[in-house]
Amino acid sequence: MSKSSGNRNTGVKQMVSYVLSENSRLAGLDFTYNSGLASRLYQILKSIQPRACERSTYIRLQNILYEAVRNDRVHDLGSLRLGYGSVLPLKGFRYSKRVSWNNFFMNHPVAHFDEAQQQVQVQLHLAGLRKFELIHERLAKIDIKIYCVIIKLDDRNTLFHHASKTLELRKGDHKADRRITFTLEDCKDAVILCLGTVRCWLTSPDGQDEFMSNGGTLMTGEIFDALLIRGGKHTIFPEEKSDKPPPPILPSHDDEVDWD
Repeated sequence: MSKSSGNRNTGVKQMVSYVLSENSRLAGLDFTYNSGLASRLYQILKSIQPRACERSTYIRLQNILYEAVRNDRVHDLGSLRLGYGSVLPLKGFRYSKRVSWNNFFMNHPVAHFDEAQQQVQVQLHLAGLRKFELIHERLAKIDIKIYCVIIKLDDRNTLFHHASKTLELRKGDHKADRRITFTLEDCKDAVILCLGTVRCWLTSPDGQDEFMSNGGTLMTGEIFDALLIRGGKHTIFPEEKSDKPPPPILPSHDDEVDWD
């Protein structure tokens, strides 16, 4: 009797060990997929603002991307993919943990996906720009660029990005809100990462010249929104919904990636 009980216990242990081993193998496949995608995405982000990249930037990107991949509601463990669950873990990612968009602006840009036009419209609230002297005593101007990084939900997770022209802001400029429109092509199923970057120009100590600063506290890059587009529609999962009203739909004049 005791021998029979021992055999049963051994069988249970072997089954548990097999399940754990198989789950580890499948989780390893998901990690490999995530690592490859994170590496490719990082190369794009690094090309956009290489000097803002720190040693930890890639590791943090890999971790938050894995959070989004693990949200997959369709595929089983071992075949998880980005874009089949919430991608909001990617929202708020920034190159440096020490510097954020809020070091320069009190308000983040607001993105809106226009389903009818298949466009991403971004509103930049310049009234929220912090005082120049609080950013740096010799701040001459700020350069702002907005990007849409596209991760297509195809077999290869094709990656590409659109960029705005540089918007230059000086201390005495009129701080009216600005907007920009990115027209997408063949992006019916994609994750769109809306990224904003800031670079600062300083006046030389003698006041004669201006130069772009490479100081880590005078630049930033941040994903201010992550949009999941399925079948040409902005997909929002129930747990992502809030009581805040949606941003207004902004009129578009043309297809150029330029500031209005």
